[in-house]
Amino acid sequence: MKNHQKLLLMFLLLLFVVLLILEMQIVTSVQDIVERGALREQDISALEEKALQKDKPQTLDEFEMLVRSSPNSSFIWINYMAFLLDLADVEKARSVAERALKTINIREEEEKLNVWVAYFNLENECGCPREHAVNKIFQRAVQYCDPKKVYLALLGMYEITEQHELADELFERMTKRFKTSCKIWLRRIQFSLKQGRDVQYIKSIINRALLSLPQSKRIKFLSQTAILEFKCGVPEEGRSIFELLLREYPKRTDLWSVYIDQEVRLGDTDVIRALFDRVTWLSLPPKKMKFLFKKYLAYEKSHGDRERMELVMQKATEYSKISQA
Repeated sequence: MKNHQKLLLMFLLLLFVVLLILEMQIVTSVQDIVERGALREQDISALEEKALQKDKPQTLDEFEMLVRSSPNSSFIWINYMAFLLDLADVEKARSVAERALKTINIREEEEKLNVWVAYFNLENECGCPREHAVNKIFQRAVQYCDPKKVYLALLGMYEITEQHELADELFERMTKRFKTSCKIWLRRIQFSLKQGRDVQYIKSIINRALLSLPQSKRIKFLSQTAILEFKCGVPEEGRSIFELLLREYPKRTDLWSVYIDQEVRLGDTDVIRALFDRVTWLSLPPKKMKFLFKKYLAYEKSHGDRERMELVMQKATEYSKISQA
């Protein structure tokens, strides 16, 4: 694969992951992305095929014709930038990025953002000094695009290129500027967990978030934080949060369900069954109890035996009789 093809694929993969971040999905690792079907092999193959297509322009004139015919396509502009980088013409690549930002229709916000992300990446690779060059483009981008999306895009680049210190500094700015954003705080929790920060540090971030977030977002924030802790190898902390939430909101079946799901991922059958037994003894509306018994039975079908399944069905029958009495 030629250098400019590698650069183009790198740009595309960066854009793909940044788009996941901009969609505010919680991603703890590349494996997590794969498991959730967000980054499948066919996705990568499609990007490679597009980068290697036989009819891809090979000259400056061909690229000029292409950008004139499709002026709003960020893919074409980024391809053009990668082609120029392959020729070691960094200044020309920058000028193409500037042209793209001026040419793409103002209504094509995502296309413009894609170019800004590619521009970040260009300066990250070629800028001198790198940090200053990237920051200069970033300061311009926040004036023209949704600031939160631009911050997340830069954050995505720092994380992908493992510039963890810069990512940490950016998080500090983000949690001040977007302090009422649940998703921004969750991204910081996620990053800190991935970096192996100690429990007390994570708790300090959680406490700061709870002081900043509106009441309406706190349950969501805490439950999502607990999920991240399960996924990042500190399930005991995740359990503590779920138990705290359920003491305050014992009838929230959504919290019980998510809690059980995390334990199912870990696979301790005794712990899982103990949770199912606790929740199915609660006094809840029939519709909610039906959901919980159905979930319990599905678990035993996959992990138990006939005796276990019959025990769950017996409990469901007993509940039905009591509720109808």
